[in-house]
Amino acid sequence: MSNIPKNYWRVVVFAFVGLALVCAGLSLAALSNPTRFSLSVADDRSIHFFAFSGLACTLAGIGMFLWAVRHTTKSMPAQRQRNVNIGVGLGFALQFSGLFLPDISRVPTEIGLALVLCGLPAFVWGAMNYSEGKGHSRWFGMLGLLGILGFIALIVLPPQQSEPVPNEGR
Repeated sequence: MSNIPKNYWRVVVFAFVGLALVCAGLSLAALSNPTRFSLSVADDRSIHFFAFSGLACTLAGIGMFLWAVRHTTKSMPAQRQRNVNIGVGLGFALQFSGLFLPDISRVPTEIGLALVLCGLPAFVWGAMNYSEGKGHSRWFGMLGLLGILGFIALIVLPPQQSEPVPNEGR
């Protein structure tokens, strides 16, 4: 425990608050129910309020979460950082669009499920690189199978190395 950076717990708190804001934002956006047609101005204001506040909470949460991830990857080699960003970013984007695209458009549910399943290998690959970059076994990255919750578990894992790793020549 002596090699854990002083501000490490701040990073963990930012990751959890970011996740909570994303969940709250998505819940608020779901409450907006924009597919319902209303003739009431008060209902329209409510729909817009929930939609915009949901978007704001979601964007703030994603920003906090990305700050936490960026802060924990500072000591990783550049190639490993790139792999983490590509894998987790692509996997998250595919899974997120697969979950919500069928709800907000005419995309069939089967295509949404296919997007979620296509995003899973990329997300796990990014999580495996993240785990290895923090000095843990690559197999801890299998927590990526749990999605964003598994990635938060990886963020919570303290780093195993105290000094920066030299750049790899991969």
